[in-house]
Amino acid sequence: MTDLPFTRRPWPLFATIAATFVALFLAVLALPHDPYIRFQQLAKTIQFRSQWVYERIALDRTPIDIAIVGNSRLGAGVSAPQVQARLRRLTGSDLHVANLTMPQEGRNIHYAIVKRLIAERPELKLIVLSVIEQMPREGHPAFRDLADVKDVLDAPLLLNRDYANDIGVLPFRQISLFVQSLFPAAFGDVAALDRSRYPGSDLDSAQTFRLPDGKIVDRDAVQLEPELAAVASARVRNITRPILGAAGADYEFAVERAYTRRIAALTKAHGVSVMFLYLPIYKDHEPVSDQKFYDAIGPTVSPGFVADDYRLYSDYGHLNVHGSRLVAPWLADRIAGLARRRLIRPVTDR
Repeated sequence: MTDLPFTRRPWPLFATIAATFVALFLAVLALPHDPYIRFQQLAKTIQFRSQWVYERIALDRTPIDIAIVGNSRLGAGVSAPQVQARLRRLTGSDLHVANLTMPQEGRNIHYAIVKRLIAERPELKLIVLSVIEQMPREGHPAFRDLADVKDVLDAPLLLNRDYANDIGVLPFRQISLFVQSLFPAAFGDVAALDRSRYPGSDLDSAQTFRLPDGKIVDRDAVQLEPELAAVASARVRNITRPILGAAGADYEFAVERAYTRRIAALTKAHGVSVMFLYLPIYKDHEPVSDQKFYDAIGPTVSPGFVADDYRLYSDYGHLNVHGSRLVAPWLADRIAGLARRRLIRPVTDR
């Protein structure tokens, strides 16, 4: 019996299989879809507000002069309508502030949001980014769902434990989004902004709201001080501080540093200022780790006065409405002050 060619020399077969796989992989990744459909995929999760984020940026033409981009601490602690109202009184200008935060920290998802802001909003002047006492080593869990294909592929590879998983979901994601874009109604999606269901331009993330599963997130809640202090103290104790030191920070915090730099480069190229806002854990007065890294990009502000009043917190790290009512005028004053000192772009520029 004569041997088949590939049994004697299997490498051509392996090369053909590999080339076919790569070609199919790239073809699937290139499938077109409506990005609005992509931002509806998390509607039944804790990240459900991603749909409003896209709508506010891309479909609602109300200006966005100042964008708050970050974690749920900024979502709970910064009332965009209250900051907006205060800035209008301070500047006499018809400024518009949007809180585009999402639960959990992760600079890669902030980059995805900032990238879309820059593309859609030429009037944008300032982005306020979140920082916490110790920024995470990993990225945001929603990055693989919401980011452009190019940005998922272009993520830092070294010491990025999410990279393989993020790449792995892309083929199915792209096929699904392609089909859903063709038949949105069949999948419960919408192809155009439904004004009857749209929360509006001035959504206040600092107010009590209902999650998709029906659970109420109570922003009016106040915990008993001993319970709040115990949970906050445990959270601070469990923070994993830097291991590799300053010399290894670019590797240990690869995602955080890479995407913060990308945001800085993108905003600088378009004349948009960046500042950082740190809302502290209850009773925690530790400074932001790696503060010098952020100082090179923009100023950091923090309302340290809220940290010692348990009545301002709904849990260890999230302010309640009482806390957010104090932060809003304080933050507006800081933005106006930084603008007067030319540490950020004047927010009244048109």
